[in-house]
Amino acid sequence: MKSKPPNILIIKSVSTELDRVEMFIADIFQYHQFSHKCFNAVFLCISEAVTNSIVHGNKEDHKKKVELNVDCKHHLIQVQITDEGEGFDIEDIPDPTHKENILKETGRGIHIIKSIAQNVSFNSKGNSLRFEIVCK
Repeated sequence: MKSKPPNILIIKSVSTELDRVEMFIADIFQYHQFSHKCFNAVFLCISEAVTNSIVHGNKEDHKKKVELNVDCKHHLIQVQITDEGEGFDIEDIPDPTHKENILKETGRGIHIIKSIAQNVSFNSKGNSLRFEIVCK
């Protein structure tokens, strides 16, 4: 059997690092033998959060890092994504489902994550996001 993959990945604030994130998640899925049908939902949430960290959190500053921590317990995947940015207030993000916000680019990633994942929360600074996804 393959050795246990690391549960932490630290990447640069560059969008091309999403390829490394995808391979990191694929290794975790293979090791824990999670259903492949759950992979897309997990990767979608993680890629949205990582992209937000790169673009909005770290302002694409290549010197700043994004840390992805994934912990698996039975059929539960727990994810924490932290950037080195100043953070934000979740209450300031417009709801992308409201008519006046439909064409706006902001808020969609967080909305997607909240639609798919459970126990979505941010730290008080607003630079670290946690969520869980059940994969059976």
